[in-house]
Amino acid sequence: GIALSRRSRELLAAVDDTAADEMVALSEGVPLVRHDLVTCMEVLKKNLDEPDACSMLVVGTEGGQVHILDPSGKAVAETHTLPSTPAFLATAGLKAVEYRIAAACRDGRIYTVKDGAVLPGAIEAGATPCGMLRLGGGLDSQLVVSTLASTVHAYQPKGKRSYSIRLPEPATCLEALELRRTRSAKALLLGLASGELRLYSERHLVATLRLGEPITAMRFGSYGREEGSLLAVSASGALTVKMLQRKASLEAGESREAPPEQDVPLSVPKKTRLYIEQTQREREQAVEMHRAFQRDLCQLRLSTARAYVKLARSGRGPLSSAPGAKLRLAAQVRGMGPLFRIRLSLHNTGEDPVADVVVAFSLNPAVYRVRQPLLKLPALVPGVPVQLDGDVDCLQPAAGPGSVRVFVSSARSTLPLLSALVKLPAAQGGLLEG
Repeated sequence: GIALSRRSRELLAAVDDTAADEMVALSEGVPLVRHDLVTCMEVLKKNLDEPDACSMLVVGTEGGQVHILDPSGKAVAETHTLPSTPAFLATAGLKAVEYRIAAACRDGRIYTVKDGAVLPGAIEAGATPCGMLRLGGGLDSQLVVSTLASTVHAYQPKGKRSYSIRLPEPATCLEALELRRTRSAKALLLGLASGELRLYSERHLVATLRLGEPITAMRFGSYGREEGSLLAVSASGALTVKMLQRKASLEAGESREAPPEQDVPLSVPKKTRLYIEQTQREREQAVEMHRAFQRDLCQLRLSTARAYVKLARSGRGPLSSAPGAKLRLAAQVRGMGPLFRIRLSLHNTGEDPVADVVVAFSLNPAVYRVRQPLLKLPALVPGVPVQLDGDVDCLQPAAGPGSVRVFVSSARSTLPLLSALVKLPAAQGGLLEG
């Protein structure tokens, strides 16, 4: 709606027409003026970010307006209207360059004025704000807001929440602890309703101090020659001055508050516990386990090499490494039964020709019969493969699949040069007869 002046509200509240006519007659010729109440104030630097630089006063009113006064304070330079009454203001930047004004309003939202315009989006605080400040200087500083729900929220410049702090009771005031002259430090001071003063580094509690009565206001800054001084005003009107020790540690890692859930033991599954124990064992006995692995690996390689040499010397493999002969044998089965043809291909991979080579078949005489059990080959010339066929008859087609072993022998050796095991499928003729 539209905000009305006090005179307009009195006119609408008139009991009858006569009283309304009298009010109109008395107000004739008098200009309408709406007197507003100031709810909050803040300072915005004009063109330099220095402690004694020229500043402009920012005022929030009951009518939901934010006024930026000129440096003299006698005229209004800018006026912005918000959807609700601002309760707290926080400024950042320079008026002549770039600036932002955050306004925490009574509706639980935080509105932002950026370079002369109210941004459309608002930050939801979740409850009525009871304090707000900017932690750090510049446009990239965090916005810290305390609410009546006993929580403190920190927001990034774009409105994203960085972290939240849960308090045992609502905060009555908050102040930024910033050191720039002796060292660089930044922390947050919170005064609680019970009279407890808390110091936080981001979300971690660093120190606490009991003042004995509720704190209504406090200010941190230089007092005399001390840069780190805190002035706190209690509910009774007492003024307390505290000075920060020059060697005091403000690191969050030293006094970090542990959550109560940390003392509750976790229910670790058996497989996870076994995995953790195995990982711990591997970490502690890494050298011994690596040596055992290398020893087993060497033994495996040695056993494999011995088995390969034994197989090659006995002539039971498809490759021959006998002295004076380097042969390779390949076999294929053709036919569906009961007559099979085994096509053999011999290839001399050595450099010298091999003569007096014989191919023999070994099989079960009750099931198979080979028509020519012994095949004599011509001299095997290096690089020229030799093919030959061996016909095998299946005497019992119902016997199922079988096998035939092929040996390649030479008159110069008592052991076969090489051998191959040929698998024969089930004879299809037997299936047709059944």
